Amino acid sequence: MTENHTEFTGAGSETDPLTFTVRLPAPDAVDVAIGGLAKTAKDYAAAFSRNADLSSNLPADVRQIVSGASDAITSTLQTAYSARVKADNFRNDLSLYPQGREMLANEATKTAVDAVAESFAKADDQLQVASAVTYEAARPRISPNEAMPARADLAMITKRHGNSLGTLVDALRGLAQRSDAVGALVADQGYLGDFLTAQGIDPDMREAILTAVSHEVVKAASLSGDPARAAAARTNLALTELRKARVAANSFTRLILQR
Repeated sequence: MTENHTEFTGAGSETDPLTFTVRLPAPDAVDVAIGGLAKTAKDYAAAFSRNADLSSNLPADVRQIVSGASDAITSTLQTAYSARVKADNFRNDLSLYPQGREMLANEATKTAVDAVAESFAKADDQLQVASAVTYEAARPRISPNEAMPARADLAMITKRHGNSLGTLVDALRGLAQRSDAVGALVADQGYLGDFLTAQGIDPDMREAILTAVSHEVVKAASLSGDPARAAAARTNLALTELRKARVAANSFTRLILQR
């Protein structure tokens, strides 16, 4: 840490008295950068709260899951910061032997590292569950009597594109924006996954297509006239902000506990 510098002007005489000025040290660039990560994590978490629909249109159990994920992420910031302050206080406590100071500081840091890891694990589990349940609540449904005709229509539509993967993907993304029977069929990730496998799409590309199609499904659902579907879709889209908050919080906690 940079020390304060005291400067003076004047000759020290009655007519030209000394004037003292204390120059504060410049902020440590690394500390500023680490603090910026904490602010970024909080900003992303705030963006999630603004963009998600946590009203009664979303089931209470789903609201609890997504709110729990947000709280688990943001709680790591205070856990890590408090541990760093505690560790620094131990290291600066001259009433303790040097070995004891370092041992207590390391214990405080390790406890925080374990607590942060547990919070992130909890957040990851809840994010995964929240993503799945909000998608299922947002996607359109197909009735049993509509299933067979919808499958025939899907086969007919996609057959036009032959072996062109790009045009097939474009067609599926377009269908995903519909709320009719064919759109509901495409929105069913299980069925669409089997359909792509039957088309000979390799697993990595299949997962990429499923992700692209599901994004179109929730974008369309967010504009739905069905309040429950729209709330689930908006919350699903807002989870992106929580994932960004998790990345920033992870960087902050890792760096501040290593400083």
